[in-house]
Amino acid sequence: MKDFFNIRNLFKNPALGLLPLFVYSILMNYTYLWESTGIALFLSLLGYFTVSKQSRLIYGISIVTFSIGMLLSFFSFFSDLHTVNRFVVLEIIFVAMLIAIRLSRSNIVKRLGKTGNLMLRNYLKESFRIAFQAQYSLTLHLMLVLLFYLFDSTGDTGERGTVILLYSQIVLPMIFLLEEGRLQILRRKLVKEEWLPVVSEQGVVTGRVAKSISRDMKNRLMHPVVRVALIYQGSIYLKKRDPDRLLNPGMLDYPFEEYMPFKAEIGETVRHSLAQECGSDALPLRFLLKYTFENEITKRLIFLYVSNIEDEALFNSLRLSEGKLWTESQIEDNIGNKIFSECFELEFEYLKNTVLMTQRFKTE
Repeated sequence: MKDFFNIRNLFKNPALGLLPLFVYSILMNYTYLWESTGIALFLSLLGYFTVSKQSRLIYGISIVTFSIGMLLSFFSFFSDLHTVNRFVVLEIIFVAMLIAIRLSRSNIVKRLGKTGNLMLRNYLKESFRIAFQAQYSLTLHLMLVLLFYLFDSTGDTGERGTVILLYSQIVLPMIFLLEEGRLQILRRKLVKEEWLPVVSEQGVVTGRVAKSISRDMKNRLMHPVVRVALIYQGSIYLKKRDPDRLLNPGMLDYPFEEYMPFKAEIGETVRHSLAQECGSDALPLRFLLKYTFENEITKRLIFLYVSNIEDEALFNSLRLSEGKLWTESQIEDNIGNKIFSECFELEFEYLKNTVLMTQRFKTE
């Protein structure tokens, strides 16, 4: 397993965009105004052009904030302020930018939705999470600053300034560490996640996505699915679909159905599905049909295979359980009564006019 605490992963944390403000809060006590502001602006620009575009949101806010700070540094009314007061002014600008970005969230997400870039949207979601945390943490800080100014009668700016800056120097790293801890947990989950290829209707792989995410997105993405119809002497073996199936749980269907994993070979997936259900992958197989299935909850590119068994000993050697063989007439008597899966009912007409028809000719 790769080391989760590597530099590449750290740069994927959108909370790193808070670093320029944190550095500014430290440097402003030791350098000139234009130096501390310039370094913070440089770090903002460096981060913006170093990290991937999916994680640039907070850096962009920092760039605007410290660009305004650089302009203000040329005016005496700002440069004559106490160090702490200058920090508070830039903090107010930073919070105002966070609020403006969050108010524009729906428009930004809607615009990105037209691009279809799911990765960008997921990273942007993380950036908005950080914007939310930073906004409320810094707003609380500004309220505490206001209370200091209203009720502190000592006039000790130095002591008051130490407390004001200490808060930000604790909160900003805490936001980063909490987000990094959350991302660590997500990374560990993703290591165990099942990845599915995203395909076009022609079967061309256009990307990949975690299975859990795809389920939540319902039918927006198409994934390849392999299915195997097991036929023994003209009868089709059917079994109730598992209750955790996304499509038609509890309905009768072939028990051999599986999403094709990302970068897996289709033949490998077919054999794995057979071995998992009946304990053997050494069955006669032939490809029968490829078609697109879509309803309100899923979208699939289905590859239908058939395993036609005539040998009784071979069939009895299979570790099949909880299912049974259905004859063509039994299926026809019950089709349309919502006991068979949607995919099976679509495929049955094709099976009846191909594989089962051939079987009938052999027995006549």
